[in-house]
Amino acid sequence: MAELTSPLTARIGLNRTEGLVERLKEGDEAAFEEVFGLYKDMVYGLAFRLLADKADSMDVTQDVFLTLYRKIHQFRGDCALKTWLYRVTLNQAANRNRWWRRRKKDRTVSLGLDKGADEAVPIEPGCDRPGQDHQVYSQELQQALQESLKDLTFDQRAAVILRDVQGLTYEEIAQLLNSELGTIKSRIARGRERLRKLLQPYNEGMPL
Repeated sequence: MAELTSPLTARIGLNRTEGLVERLKEGDEAAFEEVFGLYKDMVYGLAFRLLADKADSMDVTQDVFLTLYRKIHQFRGDCALKTWLYRVTLNQAANRNRWWRRRKKDRTVSLGLDKGADEAVPIEPGCDRPGQDHQVYSQELQQALQESLKDLTFDQRAAVILRDVQGLTYEEIAQLLNSELGTIKSRIARGRERLRKLLQPYNEGMPL
């Protein structure tokens, strides 16, 4: 994946989100619906990659937007709204990952999430298989990848997903995770190496 060098805030329509933030602070419900439409798939996709559980990911998504609704007046504008939503999602997912065994129970979801939102952007390997064989192979690989991500530590998983799925730069990831740049690079390198080992049978063209 090509290195992204432009600042995160420059890539996400800062002027537009500034206007949305002001409207949110004024209690404009239409602005909340617009923000939800813009970012629900991003939030849910990130949560699903981190947690590999649809119910937990939906809960995290709901919690993220409830946090936005309740705490928008605390948003100081020192980062872009999308950056802030990334941070809230990461924190909510980390909490859910840490305590999921204690909190696991039947849940209901009130937000109208897109049923296809769990189709997060894949980490695409090279493959020469044509047609239907390629499609089946890709589906099997994505399932294996999601399972393999569970084998990483949460910190490694978050860093790898933010870099290789979300496409953020190392600097942006370090800012989001409040970590040193070298620490982020190390987490990504270790996570990638672990994934390579776990997915080696697929790299050789054989199912696990």
